[in-house]
Amino acid sequence: MGIRIGLSLFLIFSCPVFSQVKKGDTYPKHKIRFDSTYGIQLYEKMNFALGGDSVRYDKKGYSASGWYEDFYESGVLLHKGYYAEGALKTYQNYYDNGQLERLFKSDYNKANMTIYYRDGKVKADIVYSNGETIRETDYHANGQVEFVEEYDKNGLFVKNNFYNADGTPVSTFELIEPKKSVYEKKEYHENGKLKETGKMNYNKGAGDYQKEGKWLVYDENGKLSAEEIYSKGELADQKKF
Repeated sequence: MGIRIGLSLFLIFSCPVFSQVKKGDTYPKHKIRFDSTYGIQLYEKMNFALGGDSVRYDKKGYSASGWYEDFYESGVLLHKGYYAEGALKTYQNYYDNGQLERLFKSDYNKANMTIYYRDGKVKADIVYSNGETIRETDYHANGQVEFVEEYDKNGLFVKNNFYNADGTPVSTFELIEPKKSVYEKKEYHENGKLKETGKMNYNKGAGDYQKEGKWLVYDENGKLSAEEIYSKGELADQKKF
């Protein structure tokens, strides 16, 4: 209920208010494109802010304008969106159980997408700038963070971290020296113990992140097993223990 109230307030104050919401289309459940990873994809092609290139038309053949609602064949609300010249500006999609599936809103060159699991838990929260992802956080079904990705204004990583469903890290990659584009990278064994760690540099000429300097490698028991020296991503020396 809290989500629905929040969405209603957002829609009232963020877009022009029309006295009539136009009834759109009715879709049999089997005709709705649903991706197990990305959810309901039926309307993404009309989202110009994220690269869509298709336009919605009304029943008279004109570019859709204003609020439209589409429904499942059962009568459950599938989609409510605000269109301008056929392109989506803000919208909500729903699962066939009535639960919110996603909310998209945009403001000039900024946009935000929140995607939900069928039980109402947040699945992903994504922030865009000029159509490019600048921050994304994905969640496991139990609510634990699964993935965090963030970019700077130049499109370089600020962080790129992965986590198990119990919250323990799989790998982390984080900017530690912004002026020099130096990162710290850590990989973990399945038992949660550190596997390897070291620094990486962004090589602008190669357009790649490369291992640099001393890297430490550990076995599954947490014991240091090797010390490696890298230069521009190439292994230059190695000492095993």
